[in-house]
Amino acid sequence: MIGRRRAFCRRAAVAVAVALCLSAVALVAPADADSHVAIEEDAVEQASGDVARFALSVPSGESVTVVVDGAGAERRLNLTDASGDGRIALAINTYLTGPDATASEVYGVGEGDRLSVASEGTGRLPPGSYRIAVYTDGTGGEPADTAGLSLTEPGLGNATVMVAPNGSRERLDSRAAIQRAQERRWLTPTNEVAMGDTFVLRLDVPGIAGAVADESGATDEARFEGLLAGPNASLLLSERMPGPSRPRQHLSLDWGNTTTVVADPGNDTYYVAADLTALPWGYGHDYEVDEWSFGEFGLIDGTDYVPRFAVGDQRLNPGDISEGGRTGGFRIFQPDATVTFPMEEDGTVPLAPAPNQGIAGWTNLAPGSRVTITLLDGAGDPFPVTETVRVTRERPPENEARARYRFRAEFDLQEAAPGTTFDIRVRSNGTQLGPLNSWEEGEGYRGYVDPVLATTVTETRTPTDTGGSTSPSTESPGSTSTASPTATATPTATVTPSDSSEPTPTRAFTESPSPSAETTAADGSGFGASAALVGLVGAAMLAPRRRECRE
Repeated sequence: MIGRRRAFCRRAAVAVAVALCLSAVALVAPADADSHVAIEEDAVEQASGDVARFALSVPSGESVTVVVDGAGAERRLNLTDASGDGRIALAINTYLTGPDATASEVYGVGEGDRLSVASEGTGRLPPGSYRIAVYTDGTGGEPADTAGLSLTEPGLGNATVMVAPNGSRERLDSRAAIQRAQERRWLTPTNEVAMGDTFVLRLDVPGIAGAVADESGATDEARFEGLLAGPNASLLLSERMPGPSRPRQHLSLDWGNTTTVVADPGNDTYYVAADLTALPWGYGHDYEVDEWSFGEFGLIDGTDYVPRFAVGDQRLNPGDISEGGRTGGFRIFQPDATVTFPMEEDGTVPLAPAPNQGIAGWTNLAPGSRVTITLLDGAGDPFPVTETVRVTRERPPENEARARYRFRAEFDLQEAAPGTTFDIRVRSNGTQLGPLNSWEEGEGYRGYVDPVLATTVTETRTPTDTGGSTSPSTESPGSTSTASPTATATPTATVTPSDSSEPTPTRAFTESPSPSAETTAADGSGFGASAALVGLVGAAMLAPRRRECRE
């Protein structure tokens, strides 16, 4: 018993001695070791002209000194966490770091905190590597933490042209709206723009975020719009190859009342949406235009344009833009449409005197655009009859020139008089489209109510959308009848915009030949519903037998 007590006392004495030693070490430790001051980023890389950002973690209310060392000079800043949240956000606007810049112009902190400059006249930060050091008690000893800053040459940037349906400019007012439009496939990249469609230019331009941040405004969009409207920037669409007898034509994207902008400076990405026919225009050389004019000036069919963007010394597509390889170049076309199926040798579209008769073709209007197909001047009760449908993103055969995307409408012609002809008109936004290269009112395609096709129709009545301006989202796959048993209309879901702010789904039809029928017309509905019904009945009859086999 006495031995156990002695062992316990020895262990207790050792524990007390260790505790006393640890207390002594804590008392003599340097204050900086427990300062809790740190730079959250190890290294930041930005293009020269952008904004470099560092987040400092500091004890609540404490002041620190930051030294930016490089390019043959030191810049000393005194920062105070006046907001008391334990963090200081330091921003370095490298766009403002010219030879004569002062540190107070270049550096800034978040709202509520304080910054004072210990050394003026050291704002120059050319491309290169820098050391960012933070000190808690003067700068004589070792810093509490360090980080690296690398400034690179910005390069020339890149541009991408996209297209959206007519009248959708103001809907593309945020990054989320642009992302939704791309996901729903009514904002699509292209190098051809039909007059009247919404033109969208995406700019990937490093080195201008500092210029955007230097503008006044509550949002990135407001600051970017202010930059475009000011004297230090210019965003033009310039004619690539003007005629020999006139100067180059320019369209200006700098005017806030004709453009919608979206800015993402953190990713060096900017969007500008516009109706090309509403932009101010003028003539001049390079970036200089003496006078801007508003109003219709007559965009020329087939004209090539190239975007030109200048911010300070930054240039997009500098030099002679008539040279090849220019980023963001595009061509303007008159709106076009071609009725393509089914076609006979005499140039008419044969349809059966039956419901669900399809008129389809190609157009260069943006996916999601509306086209209105009208059948008129025919004999019988249905004429005139009109359907408005959406254009879907489906590429045409290689031999279809200048027509890019698919449209299809269905008509009930069961009351049409067999053997009669009728006119087919395709219009969009009040403009008649096609035949190709023909713009005179009254010209168009012809249709024929073929009595022979009536004997080949298998009629399946289903509800169809006759609302005109809405998408046929209530159609069920394989439920339509056909004028010819040689092709099956297979619906595939495609999303396109509606009148509301959210696009609605519509159905695009692709052709798949029926192996059990003789081929005649090339693009009509088939026996999809009947085949599906037979398959379901057969499956129902086989199910009991399979269960018996398993048992």
